Amino acid sequence: MVRLPLVRALLLGACACATVACSSSSDSATRGTGGGAQVGTGGASPGGGPPASGGTTGTGAPGATGGSAVQQSGGAVGTGSGGTPASSGGAASGGQAAGGTTAPPVGGRGTASGGASPAGGITGSSTDPGTAGDGMFTIGPTYMPSPDLTLKPGAPAGFQAQFSYSSTESKIFTGSDFTPPLTFTRTVTIFVPAQYVDGTESPFMVSSDGFFGGLKTTVQNLADDPNPDHHVPPLAIIGLTAGPDVHPMSERSLEYDTVSDRYWRYITTEIMPAILANADLKKAYPNFKFTTDPNGRGGYGCSSGGPAVMGLAWFGDFNRVFSFSGSYVAIQKTADHPLGAYEYTQMIMAAPFRPDLRVFLEVGQNDNGSTNATASGNWVTSNRSIAAALIAKGNHTRFMFAQGAGHCDDNPRNQITPEGLIWLWRGYKAPGK
Repeated sequence: MVRLPLVRALLLGACACATVACSSSSDSATRGTGGGAQVGTGGASPGGGPPASGGTTGTGAPGATGGSAVQQSGGAVGTGSGGTPASSGGAASGGQAAGGTTAPPVGGRGTASGGASPAGGITGSSTDPGTAGDGMFTIGPTYMPSPDLTLKPGAPAGFQAQFSYSSTESKIFTGSDFTPPLTFTRTVTIFVPAQYVDGTESPFMVSSDGFFGGLKTTVQNLADDPNPDHHVPPLAIIGLTAGPDVHPMSERSLEYDTVSDRYWRYITTEIMPAILANADLKKAYPNFKFTTDPNGRGGYGCSSGGPAVMGLAWFGDFNRVFSFSGSYVAIQKTADHPLGAYEYTQMIMAAPFRPDLRVFLEVGQNDNGSTNATASGNWVTSNRSIAAALIAKGNHTRFMFAQGAGHCDDNPRNQITPEGLIWLWRGYKAPGK
């Protein structure tokens, strides 16, 4: 376990920084004018050599008061004994060795030493407290798509409905934040897995920017898998596109990057009721319900979609966060949060511990701002700092540093999405079961 004073010093030391004027994007299909900007060449290569092809290399959690395997400069995470410790030097009594310790093997494609790890991905046991797969890891630079992202023969299709939702119907995102006001519609999609029983409460995930990243396919492939280490619950998926992402009037950035409860209120008080009122859904499932259990509520997002779904948890009743290349930087600056989503690190450190919060984070070595010395404009530094803060708090956290990867890079995403979802939903039990 990380000791709080060291990590607080590491994290808060990076906070004396200026703001960044840029936008971020989910992927090439939704990229705005600022998307993909400031992609640098990455930091120093990790010590100890690369992992096995497609492998997963553990960096270890931050050390005790004498040192840490977490770097704040935006460079690559050190691995094994070759990692670069924090400036305070080697580990103190009871701490971890400089550079971090080897993490448990995950993914079945390599370990910190480069050797083969057991097949089957993240494994646990009946006595495991839920920590299997927790930690900070390095993957790549060679990637292999997960077979779980190819729909398997006989996988149940489930049900899907889609409709449009206009800014004129909303009281929260009306387009009136801009001059002149924007008028726009977004596409809302609901997927209900075949295993759902009408009248019961369904666990679900909200996917910012709509359906992508293999969420639906992973649920179709794995919801019936009897192996608890290769299984996700039968999740309903809410996919909704953002408002227009046109600089400088980016409705998408306003919705996703602003640090407030606004997006959570929009999802729970407007989008979810609109889904429940949808005629096609009511015809198929007259008594469909979303679960009210926070442990059954999750969010998935890439780029600015990362802080969007983090906000669902931080300001609302969602306990599971799945974030790729999250834009935890100073994009939407407000009086309450002048450094925007970069402030999540400090907010996590200062807030009471939330034992049920579970967070998956990925960032690419060449992600946006990777060579930016200003921490609030560096996606690599900000994601790593959030992971360290969560680990310091004792939260279940899985941080993936993707060597050679860029912003919202499909290569690591296609490799780790299924195993990441398996980890994210470990331990979930429907109420009453």
